[in-house]
Amino acid sequence: MVGGDVMARGESQKTQEGDWRQAYSERRFGVLLVILVVLLAGPPVLLGFGLSAAWFDGLLALLLVAAILSLCFERHQRLFALLLGIPTVLLSVGGHALPGEAGVGVLFAGHLCEVLFLFGASVLIVKSLFSARTLTFDSILGAVCGYLFLGLAWAVLYSLIEGSRPGSFEIGPKLVTGGEPARPLPHVLTYYSFVTLTTVGYGDISPVSPATRTLAWMEAITGQFYLGVIVAGLVSVLVAKGKREDVS
Repeated sequence: MVGGDVMARGESQKTQEGDWRQAYSERRFGVLLVILVVLLAGPPVLLGFGLSAAWFDGLLALLLVAAILSLCFERHQRLFALLLGIPTVLLSVGGHALPGEAGVGVLFAGHLCEVLFLFGASVLIVKSLFSARTLTFDSILGAVCGYLFLGLAWAVLYSLIEGSRPGSFEIGPKLVTGGEPARPLPHVLTYYSFVTLTTVGYGDISPVSPATRTLAWMEAITGQFYLGVIVAGLVSVLVAKGKREDVS
């Protein structure tokens, strides 16, 4: 009887874990999108309370953990998420814990891994959209997450360039607060990245170095190309679904 009770409890726990996993897999991109919105809206609020820009890296590390969990349901995505995502989180967080030049080097490596991870995650999400047999609301949210990943990846890349080559951006006076030097903070570069990705371009922050100017037009093309690919993917999934319904 005791052994039977233990086996029954074990099977019940496995069933509950399976139900939780299934429920999360159906809402994974919705959860990820909420965390993305918090990440994008959070840094200006945190800076308003006097917290340092290092909190941006903390929020980004939290986003990476959520992205790793969201990409662990398909084999090739799981390999990518674990092999690149976990080292990225460790490097990004560990860089702030190490003193001096060692911390700077580790943090630079972490940010570079963040760029690769965000670009790769965006590509994997688009690929899963094309390979999906059915179109769900969560998969549409995944496409939105992929678009936001692109904007964040470019923002981190701009931060790397500005950190190594200060003065790569010209900032309007309204973006400089408290008489501080005109150095763009992470959330300012995030803002610049998304207005470039969407080809809005307000002009209050401009690239002035050859590297940042090149990346700016590359990002603008990437943003338009992504939207075109996503529309094509959604149409192809809907057409395939209609054909299957006609056959049945």
